Amino acid sequence: VAAAAAAGPVFWRRLLGLLPGRPGLAALLGRLSDRLGRNRDRQRRRSPWLLLAPLLSPAVPQVTSPPCCLCPEGVHRFQWIRNLVPEFGVSSSHIRVLSSPAEFFELMKGQIRVAKRRVVMASLYLGTGPLEQELVDCLESTLEKSLQAKFPSNLKVSILLDFTRGSRGRKNSRTMLLPLLRRFPEQVRVSLFHTPHLRGLLRLLIPERFNETIGLQHIKVYLFDNSVILSGANLSDSYFTNRQDRYVFLQDCAEIADFFTELVDAVGDVSLQLQGDDTVQVVDGMVHPYKGDRAEYCKAANKRVMDVINSARTRQQMLHAQTFHSNSL
Repeated sequence: VAAAAAAGPVFWRRLLGLLPGRPGLAALLGRLSDRLGRNRDRQRRRSPWLLLAPLLSPAVPQVTSPPCCLCPEGVHRFQWIRNLVPEFGVSSSHIRVLSSPAEFFELMKGQIRVAKRRVVMASLYLGTGPLEQELVDCLESTLEKSLQAKFPSNLKVSILLDFTRGSRGRKNSRTMLLPLLRRFPEQVRVSLFHTPHLRGLLRLLIPERFNETIGLQHIKVYLFDNSVILSGANLSDSYFTNRQDRYVFLQDCAEIADFFTELVDAVGDVSLQLQGDDTVQVVDGMVHPYKGDRAEYCKAANKRVMDVINSARTRQQMLHAQTFHSNSL
């Protein structure tokens, strides 16, 4: 009926002519035709204004802060990030994006072999397969060489994993790393972060495969002297073979390497420390994450981590002022 009404009054006169002896129906169709016609005319008169309404309404002013005239063009657009986290400037010549899991695995082994001062690895867990064992063997070989060198280096290895995921099963991340701890106790540190929310009756009742849903350590950073791999990949065979992830290699970036070393150390300080006999201990003076008072632990852990972040931000702000504003004094 709507389509017929749109065709105009000529169509309706022809239709009414086909309805002799039915005056009631003819009158109803006539009124319907008039109403549809009026609505159509009203829409025609109204539509231009509806189309123009967005253009005629007053614009909402957008307030933007003026750029710093002394900063490079475009940098001001990202200055809000500085209010949340530390910022680091890196030359593009020091950035390399890896393309495959195999490249990620081989690069890690190569960087471990040439490390002289520090190896820092933070991940959710370390797998228990042959490729993971190859990575551990590479760490062991590098530590051994550091002791046998004519001028022994002070190589330190720090590994941060999640407690619940790294303790799952009889053979797990902890058992994979125990030989390193036992052989190089002065050079190797293994920290296992335990969420303060998994405690008491909840910790006893939740099955092993589900307890990590309460909270876990999920930092993924792999650091070798002054070079860093930022990734979403865990230390697991699937991430070394066929599970594609993101891998950004920052080569010879001492400032970034120092920051992530301090950050992993901070999280490590509020974590449980793996011992050579497969037990764990808290750092001296630190509240136990699930046996101690939760509020006190969270306060102490937050302070330890935020001290690192705030210190880095302060250094960056001072560097920014020296770099871009010294000429204006």
